[in-house]
Amino acid sequence: MEVQERTQRALLRMHRLEEQGRCQVFYGDESGFCLQPPVPYMWQKKGETVCIPSHGHSKRLNAVSFLSKDNQIHTFLGYEAITAHHMIESFDKIASQITVPTVIVLDNASIHRAKIVREKRAQWKKQGLRLFFLPPYCPHLNKVETLWRMVKYRWLAPRDYASFETLCKSVENILRKIGQEYRISFA
Repeated sequence: MEVQERTQRALLRMHRLEEQGRCQVFYGDESGFCLQPPVPYMWQKKGETVCIPSHGHSKRLNAVSFLSKDNQIHTFLGYEAITAHHMIESFDKIASQITVPTVIVLDNASIHRAKIVREKRAQWKKQGLRLFFLPPYCPHLNKVETLWRMVKYRWLAPRDYASFETLCKSVENILRKIGQEYRISFA
């Protein structure tokens, strides 16, 4: 519990610096979308049958996103499994675009801590980009998890699962409109 509390204090300090314009903080993580819609729970009237379209094994759209408190987002989409190489490409792209020191908050996934990622950290630090790792078992501290939950459980409609193409277009549309039509509250 002490590690989690120290991490929360560190995040608060980073956000205070961000409010002063001294840095920018993004929360990063990856997620996947396929034709098997997530169903956490469902209500139906007695005697009514509710059907949700579902397909067997299907292709998968994978996303790596970095979200700030003011709903700025950097998203990288692809159809192959996300690897440490994809993370490096994402971090390189962000590092090339930043104008103030930037911190990316991440979980401890092996692709975030891979040797090839660690070898690039000194270069990114010179560019003003730092990686901040959350302690294990603290997904609630990674604010981008809220993005994935909202996309999957609120913003994607059952009709978006009609085909893989419609699903991809819907996910891309939602992620493109983060900050305008779709917003995450960091309250």
